[in-house]
Amino acid sequence: FISQDALVFRMTNAVCESQNKSWVVVNECRLRVVGRNKIIFNFNGKLLQPTNSIMVHVQAFKRANGYKPWLLNYTIDGCRFLRKSYNPFAIYIHSIYISFTNFNHTCPYSGDQIVNGFYLQVDMLKGLPIPNGDYLLAMNWYFYEKKQFTTNLYYTFT
Repeated sequence: FISQDALVFRMTNAVCESQNKSWVVVNECRLRVVGRNKIIFNFNGKLLQPTNSIMVHVQAFKRANGYKPWLLNYTIDGCRFLRKSYNPFAIYIHSIYISFTNFNHTCPYSGDQIVNGFYLQVDMLKGLPIPNGDYLLAMNWYFYEKKQFTTNLYYTFT
């Protein structure tokens, strides 16, 4: 488990794709090495139309002869969550990334959506039962119940 075994959390790849370019344009989705043990994630996407209906399906996968579903499978109503936090897992994740983003208001969302310089230190995940290995955090973003874009973050615990 992370508190005993995992010494390093390292993002290894980021893949973002718009399924509907008339709604979402992904300008940047990349990792950048800024130090020996620090890799940051940058995302810049533009919502071309305002949305008041955002659902996020988050699923974790662990690599074992391909990526297999692992432990985490949530769908969060983004607009409801931003009005009043209601899901303990989402509250925890939100507290980790909020200082790196401009996702800091209630719906509607439109225009540039930015994640700038996001990185994660192992001590941010203390107490979570995460064994060593390679993982994929897959996020599917739905506006008005239609899949608009995906964000896939690959990472490893060693």
